[in-house]
Amino acid sequence: MSFLRGIATIANKASQIFDPSLAQSKKPTKDELLCLEFNLPEGEKIIDQMSAEVVITTKFTRAKIAAIKAQQQQQQNQQGAFSSLPSPALPEVEPFNGKFTLTSNFITFKDGYDSMTCSFVIELPTVQKIQRVHRSYDFAIMLLTTNDLEITVQFIGLKSQCERFGQNLVKALKGSLDEVEKITEFQCNLYSEYLLYKNHSSNFEITVPPSGGLGLVFKFPGNTHKLNDRLKMKKWFDLFRENGRNFALVKNVIFYKLVSYGLPNKLRGELWETCCGSLFLRYQNSEEYNTILVEHNGEKSVAIEEIEKDLNRSLPEYPAYQNEEGINRLRRVLTAYSWKNPDIGYCQAMNIVTAALLIYMSEEQVFWVLNVLCDKIIPGYYSKTMYGVLLDQKVIEGLVRKSLPLIGEHFEKHDIQLSIVSLPWFLSFFLNTMPLVYAFRVIDMMFLHGSRVLFQVALAVIRVNGAALLKCEDDGECIAVFKEYFSSLDESEPSLLNRDRIRTRFDNLWEIAFREFIVIGDNEIEQMRNRYKNEVFQGIETFVKRTELRNLPKTPNLTSEQVSNVYDRYYSVLNNDSQAPNKGSVTMDFDSFEVFMSRLVNWVNASKKNSQQSKFLTRLYNAWSSEDGVMSLETLIAGLNKLIDHDIMNSLSNFIALYDDEHDGKIDRESVLQLAEDLIFITTPWRNGSVFDDITNKTIESEIARKIYERKLILKEQGIETPDDEIRLPSEVRFNEDKWKGKQQERFLASGSNFLKMAFKYAQPVEDPEKPLIDLGDDTTDKFAMEPPKSIELSSRNSTQDSSVTTSSTSAEKDKYNAALDPSHPTYITPSTFRMIILADETYECFFHTQFWKSFQVDQKIDQDLGVVKNIRGMFNNFLADGRRVAIEVRKRMDDATKNIPDNANNIINNAMNGAGVNNNNGDGRSRAQTLSSNNDDDDDFGNFVTPANATDVLGDVPVGADFTSVLHDKKEIEKENELARQLNDTRLG
Repeated sequence: MSFLRGIATIANKASQIFDPSLAQSKKPTKDELLCLEFNLPEGEKIIDQMSAEVVITTKFTRAKIAAIKAQQQQQQNQQGAFSSLPSPALPEVEPFNGKFTLTSNFITFKDGYDSMTCSFVIELPTVQKIQRVHRSYDFAIMLLTTNDLEITVQFIGLKSQCERFGQNLVKALKGSLDEVEKITEFQCNLYSEYLLYKNHSSNFEITVPPSGGLGLVFKFPGNTHKLNDRLKMKKWFDLFRENGRNFALVKNVIFYKLVSYGLPNKLRGELWETCCGSLFLRYQNSEEYNTILVEHNGEKSVAIEEIEKDLNRSLPEYPAYQNEEGINRLRRVLTAYSWKNPDIGYCQAMNIVTAALLIYMSEEQVFWVLNVLCDKIIPGYYSKTMYGVLLDQKVIEGLVRKSLPLIGEHFEKHDIQLSIVSLPWFLSFFLNTMPLVYAFRVIDMMFLHGSRVLFQVALAVIRVNGAALLKCEDDGECIAVFKEYFSSLDESEPSLLNRDRIRTRFDNLWEIAFREFIVIGDNEIEQMRNRYKNEVFQGIETFVKRTELRNLPKTPNLTSEQVSNVYDRYYSVLNNDSQAPNKGSVTMDFDSFEVFMSRLVNWVNASKKNSQQSKFLTRLYNAWSSEDGVMSLETLIAGLNKLIDHDIMNSLSNFIALYDDEHDGKIDRESVLQLAEDLIFITTPWRNGSVFDDITNKTIESEIARKIYERKLILKEQGIETPDDEIRLPSEVRFNEDKWKGKQQERFLASGSNFLKMAFKYAQPVEDPEKPLIDLGDDTTDKFAMEPPKSIELSSRNSTQDSSVTTSSTSAEKDKYNAALDPSHPTYITPSTFRMIILADETYECFFHTQFWKSFQVDQKIDQDLGVVKNIRGMFNNFLADGRRVAIEVRKRMDDATKNIPDNANNIINNAMNGAGVNNNNGDGRSRAQTLSSNNDDDDDFGNFVTPANATDVLGDVPVGADFTSVLHDKKEIEKENELARQLNDTRLG
């Protein structure tokens, strides 16, 4: 069960992630969209936003421009104004137009025409200076950051709005002053700042290189010379000087090209977290990683057990993971994340990805990158159901059919399952298929552009191997093709763009992925996810449900179909609870349990709460919860299985066990009083007449049978013969509803009162442990005899139907001698006493025999309406629809009459008519049938058969009923019914 804990909730969260409209009735807010666009931490709020023209320079570019101008001036001075030598070109400083946004902690900007030409995110504490640029025609400001970015912002809009933005910005910057020292200390631990300091281009003094990944100790994968690592480092050094870095970095076309070209080893970790936004999380929560490790030191969990199994299977080819240093780092990161995100804990392939990240990043860096990966970039990939990666397998299959139709048709023709091959690609970002140096190139782009990179690379792999794949006829051949291809990525071949140039196979793959399949964007992928998500989630839910039901304890009183219905209702309640998806497990709290019970039984109403309902449900909740007070599906099913035992003795024993708080077989006085009130509460639908019990039903059936039998006698007297093997039942009846309700209500009220009297009558005194074993006194009073309480009032405390059971005493002074109410003489009843009292009462015996366990609607599907039948006439129609019991009663009456028939048949007919209250001569001119309709003393209890307006009958004014339902009997059925009728001779139905 621990393996399946939380699966349904996670699947529900998945649907909310891929389609936010399922989680909320509204679209994502403007703040949420901004956070997604710029990879900001959740919770950022937009303070102000305006259109603006932005010009960006740095200390390096300004110095470069000044040097070129000086060189130009020098040339002019030396060679004259008409020199033919070309002058050095000045670097272009072009303006960008877009949205300039101020949030709680950041300034963001993105060019409105092409986001790749200019975009940036600046953390407010890194803004060193702000000043207004005095112009007469507009409002402009200049910002200077700690890494020498100089940003001139010319706002476009009304001057009053521009000035308001400036005021908001100044206010936000003043509020961030306390963070300046903290962020400066944090920046000193970044390799970008160390790189610039070593080359005399940083304002920070950093003498010790910052800590990093395992590659600094065990070397980085690949040949640094072949990978052009020094050249890459030089390119990034120039970019940092001209476009800033870390918390104030301008992303432009050069930035995107450098990422695609491959990141340098020592900068890769920092650039990963800069691209995906985990750098901001790490700064804002700088102590959380170590705090989690300290707080949970030595604790055990299922996730930790799974982690220990996989530690030695994580990139075993890399030297660090053949060493305790690498294994311990991996263990700490995975353990900390399992405590950080218990919904996921630890899942398949997380160890491989984490081990790969640790080569280039510190433990804390990897910890926060994992958070961004699982929550934003690849939601649902690392979960117990892997719903995200399964959904994306449907998407990649759809993209193949659309983009590579020949291959898609070939796969369908030969029933080749692409997901069998592509699943490891997506789950481990090609780390298990490509050589590591190339897989890290995929990861570089994925942190920058998101999960669409995985689709683009996968389509490119299929496209490159198209000719070989068209020859495959099964999955095994496809796997062999891809395996051979991945092992040859280092081999050289002509370039796709320039046939005279030789490149590696991987370089050509890269060209195809980001040129031919650049059209595969986030919007198209999102649309296809929405198209397939219902199919995937339904399949996951079916698998999860089947697996979880298989692991539930055996339920003798619940069929597998009934357990399935309870399962559906359990999770429907949790999924409808707005707080449930945020919980760490799929346990049910009391409020959800009350809703669950209101949908399961008709004597609980979650919308009309009252104290008596809360008391009884609290008792059930505590009884059905585990020892630590947590209710899960497993404990609920086990408790429900006990309570609805069809054997009345077991049912009574399980019910009284709810009140045995000390588990000693003794139910004290207070518990007995509560038990009596609870009995009144759970019998409310029967007590107010909205549901009839078996006693009332059998009486009704007997009345219907009597009416049918009398009608047959009337027809026979009129000379109309009806075959004995045919019994006609009316489709509708009318009756006096209030009287039937009243009779049943009286029975239940009397039973409630009688239960309390009998309970205290047969209660036993609690023995005093200090009392002598033999009483030698003269008092001959029977101390074990107990008077029932003389004045005890019980209320059902039901908002729709209040009732009380009160027994009064003629002498108020006797109450002080009442042992049941005297706290100095505690009493108790035993389970056997409880069973005796219930079995001695016809109403309560009938209730526990059938009505109680039937009130649990475990047979109803979740999409069926649940509730009591409010239309009593509809209940009678149900009786008539299943008319066999009525037919048996009619035949029984006919058989009884046949056994004792005299020679004169007319006498028996007259006697029967007289017994029914019908006289041959009424003296008022009315027919016998009219007399039957109006003068019968029992008519108020049952009423006449309904006659439709167009009904015809040989008796004219006799209401013979509506459309008839014939119950025809062959010879064998007649014999069976006769036998049943003989068996019922001694029952109350007669």
